[in-house]
This record gives sequence, C-alpha cells and structure tokens, in this order.
Amino acid sequence: SKQRTTHRKFFAMLHTAYDNREWPTIETQHGPAQCTFEQFRSYVTIKAGFFEMGATPQGSPRAEAKSIKFARMDEAEFEQVYSAVLNVILAEFLTNWSDGDMETAIENMLGFA
Repeated sequence: SKQRTTHRKFFAMLHTAYDNREWPTIETQHGPAQCTFEQFRSYVTIKAGFFEMGATPQGSPRAEAKSIKFARMDEAEFEQVYSAVLNVILAEFLTNWSDGDMETAIENMLGFA
C-alpha cells in the first residue's frame, strides 16, 4: 500500500542517517551510554517541529515527538514532515551529504536501485 511505502521511506531515511554516523559513547554515573535509534528519531522529529508539549512531574516543560501516523496524512503532509526531518538530518548529522545522496541511499536500502 502507499501508506506502507511512505512509512518505509521515512524509516529508511532515519536508519540511513543513524547508520552513517559515529555515535560517541559517554560515561555516566550509571555506566556507558550512547544515542539509540529511538532517541535519534525522537530528536530529529522534535527539531523538525513535529512535537507536542508535555510537562515533567516537577512541572518543567518537555517536548514529546509526535507519533507520525502516515495513515492519517495525505501526500502533501507527508512531504512536509519528510522534508523537515531531512533538513535537520542534513544540517546537523550528515553535513557532507546532499538530498540526492540521501535519496540514492534510501533507494538502495529499499531495493529500488
């Protein structure tokens, strides 16, 4: 279905970005820690402007990534989300990549090439 293809393309973009980046391991009081794929997905989604505000139990504001429900989106909405998230990825994480590099990597991942 078109929705499944849209979902696969979005997650292929996220996995491509995550897999093509070295993630530092930091030492914490609870042992070593590293950015997980889910934390990365949440971060780029929030940075792209797709979030809802919540609050911590202490009353501090906290942004929560919106669940991207492709079944409820039309093509224009999906393109807006996709483009905004891609812009964050290219600006912050894959700074030497172009849109074309990302499209090629996604097509290769999805087996379209």
